Amino acid sequence: MGKLIDWHTHCFLPEHRNPEDEEIMKRTNVAGTGLADPERFKASLELAGIEQFALITLPRFGNTNQPHQFIADVVKSFPGQAIGIASVNPLESGAAQEFDEAVTKYNMKGLKISPTYQAMDPRSKECFEVYEVALSHDIPIWFHCGGGYTGSLEFADPSLLDKVALTYPDLKIVVCHYGQPYMEQTAILMRKNGNVFADISARTHRPWQLYNGIMIADEYKVSERILFGTDYPVREHKTAIDEFQAINDWGQGVNMPRIADELIHDIMYERPFSLLGLTP
Repeated sequence: MGKLIDWHTHCFLPEHRNPEDEEIMKRTNVAGTGLADPERFKASLELAGIEQFALITLPRFGNTNQPHQFIADVVKSFPGQAIGIASVNPLESGAAQEFDEAVTKYNMKGLKISPTYQAMDPRSKECFEVYEVALSHDIPIWFHCGGGYTGSLEFADPSLLDKVALTYPDLKIVVCHYGQPYMEQTAILMRKNGNVFADISARTHRPWQLYNGIMIADEYKVSERILFGTDYPVREHKTAIDEFQAINDWGQGVNMPRIADELIHDIMYERPFSLLGLTP
């Protein structure tokens, strides 16, 4: 059996987040516990048996600004288990240089940006400057496309990443949260571009949506690039695991086809960091 990897999780202190943003998350019921300090984070990981994880810096927008030093310190406390993923806002001056420093100074192994929350076109000149940095270090980029509780839906469609994937075929791209609610678009994007992956973080509590998304990925034969994730603290690590393993249970009594147990297992245990050229 392979390793249980969480491809999308967070650890932060209250001061790393914009209070207004936190209030919106609570009001729209997407905050989870909203608590993700290092002590709680470690306890949640251990309870779930998470063996490796990608620790993602909170996306930079508004007054939300999580220091890369904090992420680097947490990663160091999990030797051989964790990789740190940076975040910059490509629309801010010096973003490409800041990303490069996050890699060279803080050993970040990837980048998280959000066309939705940062209200930006992923095909823009500013974004392409950031992609060049990722390519120079041969590391992937996580994109939060799809729905959001703030920001803009103008650039939320994952199909906008097609130009990015075509321009940079060697750039590994992860569409966060399976691009929800645009899961079909994400699956088609993946079928067309072999360098595109998708994680299912913060989707396990939407069983109808995720069930359909996994079925679509299987039909389009891209399920081998679906990655497990929790988006902790939106979902506790163990809660997300239990929810995904029970993905077929919601349909009991309605005679719906089952997602193969083998596929559920493989998404959780057979998606090594090496898929994206990464090592902790």
